[in-house]
Amino acid sequence: MEKERRKSPRVPVEVDLKICREDEVEQKSKGIIKNITLEGLCVESDLDASVGSDLVFSLDTPYEVKFNIYGKIIWKEAIGRDFRYGTKFTKLEITEKPDLYKFILVTMCLNEQKQ
Repeated sequence: MEKERRKSPRVPVEVDLKICREDEVEQKSKGIIKNITLEGLCVESDLDASVGSDLVFSLDTPYEVKFNIYGKIIWKEAIGRDFRYGTKFTKLEITEKPDLYKFILVTMCLNEQKQ
């Protein structure tokens, strides 16, 4: 059995979000978060960005809390016409961390109830 290398468990959640490249803020796209941890997230989108690009995720949670999360693409995979990205958070406001943690924990609990 392979040992889990991640510091935090993966939390699968499908939510709409906007992705903007910091160098081209006018380029926005919708995407779906495939999983999220305290260190980063995996997202699918039709936005074609390069590994190393800095992205801004505007995330609206189901309980009406909004986040602007900054991340850097660390890997990329083509999925048909869309792309799947692994991103690492680079900037998360200290005031947003408790709400992000709450969002992840609530999502984990809801996912466990579904199983």
